[in-house]
Amino acid sequence: MTNYLKILLIFPFILFGQTFKRGLILPSIDSLQYSEKYCCVLTPEEGFTVYDNPNGKVIGKIKREINKKDDQSPYSIFFISGKSKVLIDSENYKEITSEIFAINYTDVVDGYVKIFDSQKNNWLKIDELNKKGFKIINWLDYLIKKSNDVLGYYANEPGLRIRKEPNANSDIIGSIRGDLYEIKLTGEVLGQWCKVIVTKFKEHPCSTELDDKKKIETISEGWIKVINDEGEPNLWSYVRGC
Repeated sequence: MTNYLKILLIFPFILFGQTFKRGLILPSIDSLQYSEKYCCVLTPEEGFTVYDNPNGKVIGKIKREINKKDDQSPYSIFFISGKSKVLIDSENYKEITSEIFAINYTDVVDGYVKIFDSQKNNWLKIDELNKKGFKIINWLDYLIKKSNDVLGYYANEPGLRIRKEPNANSDIIGSIRGDLYEIKLTGEVLGQWCKVIVTKFKEHPCSTELDDKKKIETISEGWIKVINDEGEPNLWSYVRGC
């Protein structure tokens, strides 16, 4: 094996080890249609134990309960410790489909995941998640898994560049910005990069009256960096459809 090939094999594990330590906590059932079994925020009825550090001490639990102060979202997540009950702000979890939210995690260490605010020490034990019918999935795997269920992905502001090869020094094919550029993931991945098909529409598919051929301006194929260096997606989608 040449030195070049050896570098290719070990490079992703060196460079991207931290990058894929962020993602979502989801039910283990192989479906994105969770509403029949779970409501609002995806957690088991009995909640999850919270630790102050990986292999640390128990400091409380997070649990889904009725939020009497919010008529629009009757269920919310609370951090419960002794007699104290603190509402977790909805900005700390992600809407993954219409009115269904998932808890996000921001780090993985020794079989534990850090949840919510990355500046605070709130950790869940992965073994407990699994026993209660849940799993962790990093952002890249989640985006690929969900790709066929969304209208398309779109580039976060200020936009992305599509390149011929999966690296920042490769030739630029074009720029992607706004929701007239629909991104489809092919599933071919190298590190933070994914091969994509980008369709530029003359008018947005949700509002156009043009037929399928006339509404398309260009179609490009190349590579984009779908996960940033902090491990978060460079893409978004209409989780509630058009």
